Amino acid sequence: MAHFRDRADAAKVLVSLLPAIVDRDWVIAGLARGGIPIAARIAEALGAPMEILIVRKVGVPGNAELALAAVTGPGPERMVVNETVRRFHRLSPDDVNRLSGPAVAEVSRRRKRWLGGAAELDLHRRRVLIVDDGMATGTTILAAIRVVRQLGAAQIGVAVPVALGSALHGLPADIAPVLCPHPADAASSVGEAYESFPQVADDEVPALIAKLKARAKS
Repeated sequence: MAHFRDRADAAKVLVSLLPAIVDRDWVIAGLARGGIPIAARIAEALGAPMEILIVRKVGVPGNAELALAAVTGPGPERMVVNETVRRFHRLSPDDVNRLSGPAVAEVSRRRKRWLGGAAELDLHRRRVLIVDDGMATGTTILAAIRVVRQLGAAQIGVAVPVALGSALHGLPADIAPVLCPHPADAASSVGEAYESFPQVADDEVPALIAKLKARAKS
């Protein structure tokens, strides 16, 4: 049974759950691509700045939706591997590195298209709320947390409308707040939590960025 009409409805629910500690001084970081529309609405509600985290899932051969790993750029420090999935599918670390190549290239492509080769985000000593449209295995969120830590964030929170199974249990203990109106959901995929769950188009991303920048200047 679906919990939300669409991502806009999910964002409305998350906004209603925001604790007082999360205010306009936080950076709302949307995971590309599905988390961006939700993050944009949260940022707008708070009057807070928004940034984009470009994370790409590395799927298991034959099952692209099952996350073997997630990457935020080149190099082992920018990759989180789901070791349970890797061992179950009998994949070696070399296999993971080989399979991650297209994902790393896609991160680079998206960064160039959406951000124009802009410098790495300045999150030093900032409080950052990472937003996505759902958690399946949690691998993608963990990759986002890793890069935000590397960029020096003082505090990291997570907001997702739905988390499947035990995905939330894999979050580091210092992540706070964690906002999820439907934790431990029994659905087989994040999309089942939505009545309408279209893929966010590439062209929607720069439009949302432009809208937020215009709002910040007004």
